[in-house]
Amino acid sequence: MSHLARKLQASAMAIDGAPTTASDSLADPAVMQKYQLAASIANDALRAVLTACVPGARVSALCRLGDEAVARAAQAVFSRPGKTTQQPVERGCAFPTCVCVNAVVANHAPADAPADADDGGVLAAGDVVKVELGAHVDGFIATSAHTLVVVADTAAAEVATAPARGRVADVVCAAYLACEAAVRLVRAGADARRVFETINTIAQAFDVRPVEGTASHQIKRFLLEAETAIVNSVDPENAPDFIFGTGEVYSINIVMTSGGTGACQESSTLRTTVHQRDVSVVCAFKLKSSRAAFNALTQSYNVFPFALQRLADGGPAFKIGLAELVRSGVLAPRPVFVAADPNAFVAQFKATVAVAPGSGTPLRLTAAFNPPYVHSDRSINDAGIEALLKQDIKIAKASRASGAEVSAGTEMDES
Repeated sequence: MSHLARKLQASAMAIDGAPTTASDSLADPAVMQKYQLAASIANDALRAVLTACVPGARVSALCRLGDEAVARAAQAVFSRPGKTTQQPVERGCAFPTCVCVNAVVANHAPADAPADADDGGVLAAGDVVKVELGAHVDGFIATSAHTLVVVADTAAAEVATAPARGRVADVVCAAYLACEAAVRLVRAGADARRVFETINTIAQAFDVRPVEGTASHQIKRFLLEAETAIVNSVDPENAPDFIFGTGEVYSINIVMTSGGTGACQESSTLRTTVHQRDVSVVCAFKLKSSRAAFNALTQSYNVFPFALQRLADGGPAFKIGLAELVRSGVLAPRPVFVAADPNAFVAQFKATVAVAPGSGTPLRLTAAFNPPYVHSDRSINDAGIEALLKQDIKIAKASRASGAEVSAGTEMDES
């Protein structure tokens, strides 16, 4: 969220201001491999969570499933010390698994303790579910998000086989197509304003609104949200003013709502569990448990957001220590946000895309999952956007055994 980014501005700008070194360049095959491995980890974890989104599934369990899948897969790569260092490559979660249902917009990762049962929620048929997560390898990040509509169990076959329609279909179609169009516009020398305008044209076609306060960000090593961004907004004053450059990487994040003005707000009922270390805050901890918790989060998550309960799994002492880290400002909260219209449906699609070295064309790092089974009565009546959506796009594929390769094809991932 843009105002959350402002809370961490001093910290982020300190990192963002560091010059890109040759070892961080996308032209370096080792760097490309790490991006592709991170994307592969994120793809597999997201696929596992999406598969588990069935009626009766608990949101907290889905979040744990995604976080554990990322951690397990990350530990399987670069597990041996490198030739030039005695330490294994840092890798793991770059953004915790968040599962946001219906009008919930972002950062919902409830704990799975019994006392938190009401906060977690249970999925039901017809729910619009957004799953977002991220992984990194040596600080090179890949994030992804997808939306699905939960179908009734197979006993009601006539219901399960019918596509979702109405406003659910409108917002899902708009967000999906806007993300696919935006990915294709990330190319060297292109004006980011065209991405902004295309998103709004598609939103208008489906009579939905971009969610204010959300954005697509440039990604840098160990920096999830760089200052360069394309905000989701209908206000022309918020249009971006930059040109895409070769070798840059972006997290294209499209979030749309079916109702209201597109405004969102902090939830007054859903507890904040996602936090991120603010490197600009230095604190002398009073408690031994606080120092232990700080060392653990630094080792496991470094500067990346995480769900507090993953560290709290370390025991009661860690819970006490984490409380001091939050009070001192060492950990900055990322609150749960919801649509201002509680009856609205919100859809999100996110992809990590690079401006390929040499060609300057889009190179999709994270997978494009099949669109949800929905049918909207609305459509895009813009020949330019229709032609754009038909363009093939290069998709990066990583192999843990042999490194990475790049293949050309359509954006669909037949999973």
